[in-house]
Amino acid sequence: MFSFFKRKPNYPSFTALQSFQKKDAYFIRVAQWYWLNDEMITIIDPHNARMLTMDPWPQLVFLAANGQMTVQEYVHYMADKYSGTIPAELDKTILHELEKLENYRIIQFVNGQQRPESRFELPLKDRK
Repeated sequence: MFSFFKRKPNYPSFTALQSFQKKDAYFIRVAQWYWLNDEMITIIDPHNARMLTMDPWPQLVFLAANGQMTVQEYVHYMADKYSGTIPAELDKTILHELEKLENYRIIQFVNGQQRPESRFELPLKDRK
């Protein structure tokens, strides 16, 4: 109703995002994971005998990989989280993390909205 009171986002040009080939793709988790503690997750690498823990940025991206937003929508969603100036290279940071997670083969890009497989949707300890 009172949408004229909403602050209109003033996004940077996001040139890396505009040239990113997969900007209209959705992204989903393809690895099992669980909460190690209240702040950190552990991912079971499906291709190697190892467990992965992550810094905050890749963890945010991995947790967001639920197949409900395109890459472009996710960059704008994250930009909307900033109350002040949006970092000019926010898109580069997010795209770098997406590509890194794809190279680890723990997320994948898909053409349409879809949920992760049930075994990847929720943390291991929350599944019944």
